[in-house]
Amino acid sequence: MKIITLLLSIFALCPLCAQTLEEPFSGGEPFRSRIVPYHTAQAAAAGDATASTYVAKLAEWSSSEDGRVYDSSFAVPVWWLNRQVIVRVGRVSSSYEVLVGGKSIGFVGSGAVPVEFNVTKAVVEGRNTLQIRLTDTPLNSVGVTSAPFKVDTAAVEVVCQPTIRVRDIFCSTDINDAGAGVVEFGVVMKCDALNAKTSRIGYQVKDGASAVLVRGYKDITLDMRREDTLRFAARVPQEVLWSKKSPALVTVEIENVIDNRPAEYICQAIGLRAVDVQPGKLFVNHLLERLSFVDYDASKPLQEQLTEAKNGIILPVWHATDSLLTECDKAGIMVFVRAAISTNTLGDNIRIGGNPSNDPQWINSYLTINRATYFTTRHHPCVVGYILAEGTTSGTNIYDTYLMLKSLNPRQAVVYEGANGEWCSDTVPFR
Repeated sequence: MKIITLLLSIFALCPLCAQTLEEPFSGGEPFRSRIVPYHTAQAAAAGDATASTYVAKLAEWSSSEDGRVYDSSFAVPVWWLNRQVIVRVGRVSSSYEVLVGGKSIGFVGSGAVPVEFNVTKAVVEGRNTLQIRLTDTPLNSVGVTSAPFKVDTAAVEVVCQPTIRVRDIFCSTDINDAGAGVVEFGVVMKCDALNAKTSRIGYQVKDGASAVLVRGYKDITLDMRREDTLRFAARVPQEVLWSKKSPALVTVEIENVIDNRPAEYICQAIGLRAVDVQPGKLFVNHLLERLSFVDYDASKPLQEQLTEAKNGIILPVWHATDSLLTECDKAGIMVFVRAAISTNTLGDNIRIGGNPSNDPQWINSYLTINRATYFTTRHHPCVVGYILAEGTTSGTNIYDTYLMLKSLNPRQAVVYEGANGEWCSDTVPFR
């Protein structure tokens, strides 16, 4: 009865959700894992983004004396015309604005997660300026950031993709009675043109020994800036599945062909594993895991933080870079990623409006920050769960965020250590 009452209170507050204090993100693309397009299959397999003709070389960055304005530039060659130009900004220690050619492109209220911007309409052939302006907003008080104003300039990228492009790649794994994997792969395609476009997607998946597990192709036609997902399935042997004892990875290779010409190649490492949650338990590939996690310490090497009693880390999303998560993938280290939200930043008053977790004005920030955390890290098999906030107070924003994350992936662990026995957290003991 208590749960039903809480759910009814959530839905009763839904009309208030539009009255947000501010939009946490504006002008950005839908969140996704890092996608690097290449001009040849060989370049994609090599995985060196600096060698791709579809990745711009940024000029040396300069910054203002107060450290709040960062400037660089990039060249748009003639072969990028009639394609989409996308700027990807990694983690920034505050809110910020992105400008290209002096034009404002978008605003990010919480810089703890990577955000992409489609800047096609703002660029010209030849040299273009790129500027990141760091700002202060009320949203900073919700994010867990203690670093001074700073932009991770090494994580800023400019890429180009065709008008019908691969927007994301993901997979879902089940385990059959024999212990083998039944995997569904998804290739999210997006059309940025005003007229219909057709693409032929060639795909193949290889195991660690480069043996082909599945290959084929599918055609897709999208119109008027539509988006859709191509799906294909494969059965894989047990030894190909990822686990902490056997951290195997597969390679997904995509060829995007438009008008009988290859328009981009993408190569991405993915781990195949099934995560399931039951009360008090977490299973990986149907096997019960005894979890013992430690809070990540950026000042120490990863392996030094793990003893025989520890098999995973709690990683704030600020530190959840692709390079660190890939290291965890390969080492078989399980990870819970924690969103950049603190429920106690503005006090622990649990009345409505008393703190952000129970203030309807902040609901959009809670939902968007957690959505971004999920979609930018979900392709890493080491990530077996999410912590939706840090703190000890609960409220309608916590309840809504838990429901949203479970709707994205009901099998993934979603926890909140400040739940105090309420239903807004899976009961997974991980410390």
